[in-house]
Amino acid sequence: MKNLKLTGKILIVLLVIQAIFELLIGMNVLFSFQNALENIFEITYSSELDILGIIIGGYLLLLTTLLFLSIIWILKGKQAGTTIAIIVGAIFVLFGILSYCKLGQIDGLIGDSIRGLLTIFLAYVTGKELKKDKTIQ
Repeated sequence: MKNLKLTGKILIVLLVIQAIFELLIGMNVLFSFQNALENIFEITYSSELDILGIIIGGYLLLLTTLLFLSIIWILKGKQAGTTIAIIVGAIFVLFGILSYCKLGQIDGLIGDSIRGLLTIFLAYVTGKELKKDKTIQ
C-alpha cells in the first residue's frame, strides 16, 4: 500500500468499507432473511420469498469476494484489481439506476450510483498510476 498514491489508498479504503458492508448484509440475508426483509428492506416477509434470500445473499457474497479480490490485486500492483473495481462500480451504478427506474425511489440512485461512480473514478485513476509505474520499472 505504500507504493500507492493517494487515490489508490482512498480506493482501497472505499473497497474495504464496501466489502464489509456487502458481507454483513449478505450474511444477514442468508441467515436471517425474514429479519433482513423487514428491517433493512421494509418488505413484509412471506415464506414464498425464501428462495430470493438465497439468491440475494449469494449475489452479495459474490460481490464481497470480487471486492476483496480487487483489494488484494491492487495491493500487489496488479492492474486487474482496478478492472474488477470498475466492473463492481458499474454494477452499483446500474443497480442504482434500475432501482430508481423500477421503484421510483431516489435513495438507491443516490447511494449506490454515487459510490459506484466514485469507485469507477478512483479505480480508473489508480489503474493509470499502476500502468505508469510498470512502464517506469
